[in-house]
Amino acid sequence: MKVVFWSHVRGRCGTTMHMACVAVAQALFADSRVVMMENHEHLINIENCFVKMNGEGYIKDCSREYNVMGLENLMERFAVATPAEEKILINRCAMPFVQDKLYYLPHGYLRNGDLLDYEFCNNMVHLFDGLEKHFDKVFIDAFATESLATKSIIESADLVIVNLNQNRSILDHFFRNFANLRNKAIFILGNYNSGMSNGLTEIRRKYQIARDRIYAVPFCMEAAESESDGSLVNFIARNYMEPTLPNRDFINAIRSISDKLTGYSHELAIRHRLGLG
Repeated sequence: MKVVFWSHVRGRCGTTMHMACVAVAQALFADSRVVMMENHEHLINIENCFVKMNGEGYIKDCSREYNVMGLENLMERFAVATPAEEKILINRCAMPFVQDKLYYLPHGYLRNGDLLDYEFCNNMVHLFDGLEKHFDKVFIDAFATESLATKSIIESADLVIVNLNQNRSILDHFFRNFANLRNKAIFILGNYNSGMSNGLTEIRRKYQIARDRIYAVPFCMEAAESESDGSLVNFIARNYMEPTLPNRDFINAIRSISDKLTGYSHELAIRHRLGLG
């Protein structure tokens, strides 16, 4: 199952954090094997949520070793690899974070955004087909800019998790210009503030969004700190079943999104078995 986390605005809705938190929840509490990647270079990326970037020793060596291979090498080689070779390539190119449940594919040698976009477009089908043989879910943090790769990734996705916020202009712009995504989208309102006049109920009614397709995720200080210091797995593990009071609303929202994703995955599997697409 391919799940894209995307926003049409950059750095304002918590897209990367939401994806990382849901991925950890799926790996730890939904018995799901998940691989994560992004199709862009950014100062804050998925790796920052899981690796203390100023750490010493193993972490630095580990990051350097995986970057020698990286996502680009996997894309190039999956097209001609056997299933056994695919497994070896994944182990060489991906960074494991939760035993055998959660992996991340870092970028390797391509730092030019246009070249990375080109490689994604050329190799995306083989990449996703191969990864879906080895993982229950493929999570992609897609670039906010309407690049060719982002468009292709969104079109191929089974589910698009659209990250928005309560800003009226951001909401209006999305629903005016991306209405075609509604049928396969789940919406997240990031940094949600229940005290604002533009609340969840008003947004849901105005844009005619089903109750089970929109989730409000409030800002959480401890989650933000965990994202910045690379300890997000520990944060989710400690709080998921019995969250502390300051983290409760955030964790409950992440749990609801993860549960929705699990249910959608089961529905998709049934449709595939019945030959319904």
